Amino acid sequence: MSNSKALILGILLLVPLLIFIFIGSFGEHHYTLRKYFPQVTATGDVVRDAQGDTLFKQVPVFEFTSQQGQAISQNELDGNIYVADFFFATCPDICKEMSSQMVRVQEAFHDEEQVKLVSFSVNPEHDTPEVLREYGERYNADPAKWYFLTGDREKIYNLAQKGFYLPVMKVEGQQDFIHSEKFMLVDKDRYVRGIYDGTDKEDVDRLILEIKVLLDEYSKSK
Repeated sequence: MSNSKALILGILLLVPLLIFIFIGSFGEHHYTLRKYFPQVTATGDVVRDAQGDTLFKQVPVFEFTSQQGQAISQNELDGNIYVADFFFATCPDICKEMSSQMVRVQEAFHDEEQVKLVSFSVNPEHDTPEVLREYGERYNADPAKWYFLTGDREKIYNLAQKGFYLPVMKVEGQQDFIHSEKFMLVDKDRYVRGIYDGTDKEDVDRLILEIKVLLDEYSKSK
């Protein structure tokens, strides 16, 4: 073998070793979830802090009544990650798909106290705590982990539209409602960190993975 060929072979063998040493010496690569909904001025400019970083909107503080008849506010969710969606108990199709996918999220994090699920009713006049309790029991919802919330319609719709930027409305003259199929991942500081199709198994798989990423992010920040 010529000297040039030996040199090339030596370099090829050495490169992977150098990469391994570099990664081991200078740390690990970490995947971080993005934040959604930047703050903007009246003219549409993104608001930034003194360091030039974008400022993001937080989910507003809320308080509604759970399927257990208990007041559930932001205080009960402080220090927790939660997945939010909007539904109604008499929904004939899409809500059933969404709730079935929420069951998968509950099962994936059944023993993780930091993860909660919050389903807001868009038909609060019908969806009393008793109705919601019966609905939750159909899906084996753990009332300590998965909250079904009802309350003042205007406040719920305002939260959907201005807190999560999701469409919601009652169809006039019908017992039907327009609402989003999205699942929203909210972090411990009330920032939205992920948006998913709650009727799509693969997208909910991504949600489950990204909840784990967010939990890992918090564990490394201690």
